[in-house]
Amino acid sequence: MKFRNSALRRASIVLALGLWGCASSDAAWVHENLEHTENFHAGTSVLETPGFPDTGPHHATLRATARTRGSRIGADIELAVRAEFPDYSFLDRVSFSSGRAFPLTVEKREVEDCGTTDPSLCNVHEFVSVKLSREFLKAKRATGFSAKLWGRRDSVVINVPPQYIEGLLARMENRTPESPSQGGTAGAVPAAKAP
Repeated sequence: MKFRNSALRRASIVLALGLWGCASSDAAWVHENLEHTENFHAGTSVLETPGFPDTGPHHATLRATARTRGSRIGADIELAVRAEFPDYSFLDRVSFSSGRAFPLTVEKREVEDCGTTDPSLCNVHEFVSVKLSREFLKAKRATGFSAKLWGRRDSVVINVPPQYIEGLLARMENRTPESPSQGGTAGAVPAAKAP
């Protein structure tokens, strides 16, 4: 009898954690869990979403950088990706559903510290970013989008979930995030060209 009760208890805990995981991935959860950093000397304020789910060994976020001083006052929104490969892929372009390739920004490339002198046994991290227009994100906040990052040797596809877009835009616009089922403007925005 003890075994059955403990198995039922474990099953109920797993179910509860699964339901919490589903509930925590909505736009309101993203809105509340944005990382906010400020650099007063540079006059910048950065909002960054949590990492997207289901990206394998890669890590991807949406990042908005607001500048309050200088000649470029305003906000830039980027898809920021840390791609992990067994060797350099030299990521240098991105394509969206249209198939047209756009350049991306290479922030840095590095070999992880894997405790060996043989670099062929270590993974390579390529940190890249893609500038996105606010109009493009507004058009995609109900559906999300996919971006394929290309390099000379390899590529990676990143799926950007709609709730991450809506959570970031809601914080930038100082409003409560909408869900697609609320029937707000999120579903009524016409399709947009790639950024």
